[in-house]
Amino acid sequence: MKTLLLTLTIAATFVSTGAFAKQEATPNPRVVSQEEQITAGDQSNKPADLAMVKKIRQELMKDDTLSTKAKNVKVIVLNNGITLKGPVNTDMEREAILKHAYTTAPKHKIYNQISVVK
Repeated sequence: MKTLLLTLTIAATFVSTGAFAKQEATPNPRVVSQEEQITAGDQSNKPADLAMVKKIRQELMKDDTLSTKAKNVKVIVLNNGITLKGPVNTDMEREAILKHAYTTAPKHKIYNQISVVK
């Protein structure tokens, strides 16, 4: 419970300061900006990578707080990195998606390319 409260507090701080929107300043060292543009066509076909995409996608689909738009962000696993990209409705949805990725893939780097479109 303490971890959840700490995570929510940190997320709220970064959302209010706009740190995630800038992408170069993120609270988790595993979340980095990505210079090259990864597309869905770059998705690895390794069984482990495909299984990771499936796990993250299942977590997103189980979350009833996410909009259809948020559930449809692209999840691309390549070279031990996970790229999340696409539009969402709110900062809270973006944070929820990142949280699902963190918890589902604790040893992967997360590349945040999620944008909030209002």
